[in-house]
Amino acid sequence: MTEPNANDDYTYRSQLNTAIDQLRLALKTADTGERIRLLNGALQNTGNAIGQLAQFNADGTRRPPRE
Repeated sequence: MTEPNANDDYTYRSQLNTAIDQLRLALKTADTGERIRLLNGALQNTGNAIGQLAQFNADGTRRPPRE
């Protein structure tokens, strides 16, 4: 059984925090192009965080790689 890695938790939280920051900035900006860029970035970072979480079981152990 593998112990949860602090770097994995940091990566997940970092991606999620970045997405939240991008959403906050998108609400404040009046530039439509910038808003779209920020929202796209937030979606990408959220997807990355979900992908990071998908590598682990509920008990924190790492799932085996898919073939």
